[in-house]
Amino acid sequence: MAEIKSAVELAMERTKGLRLSHEEMEKMKEEEMQSKAAGLVNRFLEVDFHLRDVEKELGKFDPRQRKHLEQLFLHHLIEAMNLDRDNDLIFQGLETFLPTSAWTVKKIKDLIQKYQSRKKDEFQKTQNDLRAGLERMGISGSAVRPKVEGSPEWDKARSAFKPRFEEELKKLKKGILH
Repeated sequence: MAEIKSAVELAMERTKGLRLSHEEMEKMKEEEMQSKAAGLVNRFLEVDFHLRDVEKELGKFDPRQRKHLEQLFLHHLIEAMNLDRDNDLIFQGLETFLPTSAWTVKKIKDLIQKYQSRKKDEFQKTQNDLRAGLERMGISGSAVRPKVEGSPEWDKARSAFKPRFEEELKKLKKGILH
């Protein structure tokens, strides 16, 4: 009676003699390093990993791989920086792994503080405008709190100031690794 083989066994038989080219091997290694760096950043930013844990994890690699992984870690860390999030862990990571970035980090902190202040002012202004609009329609009182987030007025107000801050942040982020 004939032997029944699984799809995996058939695939293994057909690919038995195949080998990956040098370029394919390098590409796979690079993808693996990218994945490890992204994973380290995610774990670090989710607060279930501390800087010493990241350093311990990086210490498992030979010096050349460690340096490359550190660069990828920093790149992913910088990419995670955002005007609308708490970036304190990112700043800690940058100050630890790239002490030369301190001046740029300070400029980024200042930029984010200015952005948050402007955002708060614009939010308040939009909220007041929406409240005034409701009052004109006869809707008023201490319990009336207009929903600013997601309103067309808020989207319009944000689009008037946020792109300038994002562009400046992008320039500063670029300058960190170069």
